[in-house]
Amino acid sequence: MSKPIIELKNFSYRYTHDSPIVLKNITFTINEGDFVGIIGCNKAGKSTLCKSIVGILPFVAGGEWDGEVIVDGKSLNETKGEGVTDVIGIVFQDAESQFTQSTVEDEIAFAMCNFGYDRELMRERVRFAATECDIYDLLGRSPYDLSGGQQQRLAVACILALQPRVVILDESTSQLDPLGRDNIFKLVSKLHEMGKTVIMVDHNIEKIADSADKVLVLHDGEVVMFDEKHKVFSNKQLLNEHFVRLPQVADAAIDLSKSFKGKGDIPITLEEAEKYFGALKRGA
Repeated sequence: MSKPIIELKNFSYRYTHDSPIVLKNITFTINEGDFVGIIGCNKAGKSTLCKSIVGILPFVAGGEWDGEVIVDGKSLNETKGEGVTDVIGIVFQDAESQFTQSTVEDEIAFAMCNFGYDRELMRERVRFAATECDIYDLLGRSPYDLSGGQQQRLAVACILALQPRVVILDESTSQLDPLGRDNIFKLVSKLHEMGKTVIMVDHNIEKIADSADKVLVLHDGEVVMFDEKHKVFSNKQLLNEHFVRLPQVADAAIDLSKSFKGKGDIPITLEEAEKYFGALKRGA
């Protein structure tokens, strides 16, 4: 049976006393080993949710909140957010703004230095993270001389070196070209295969449908739906009502199902679509 790793219980948050409530009575559980995609229109509260999960909000940046966030069985209300970095690593949208060191190697090692890791262990972790993120040949380069995709892979490597059990990526592909975006999704899928729990915020619905196991739909600070991805992406009416589109293949299949008897579950990936539409063609 899967073990809960992140739990939110009736969690609400606002940045200041006079500002609107950004998250409203959020309740859900993420189990260890899940790959959860978080989707929603702009200003749905996705980034605020990610920062709340890791305790940046409210325990570092302040604000008003109610309810609680539980990470690995410990309430952040009791720990005041301490210990979260032992469990969770987060990569933000603008990777370059997170860098402080003159070389890629030093950047990967930086957090481990702060935590007092043994030097040999640090070297081993740097090699491991750089290899897994395909930036080993860039260790001597400046982080600021890398491409956008390379910078994002470096940001992931910095997290991976700490060996967290959970990796959160908040809009980490939004500024990348298609090739850079695809590389990040391949890397994140690889982390999931390694046993990491992954939480990924992204507007690329096709990629989320292809990679995630579960999908959480957020709108105006509320959880609209949180379920297995096929159930979420088969609910066209609910998603459209909250300004979220379906994967193109799912949208086409749902429209065709009105005229033809469907052949199994609605497809949400290209691989599933080939089988689905092939069956429709043979049965036409």
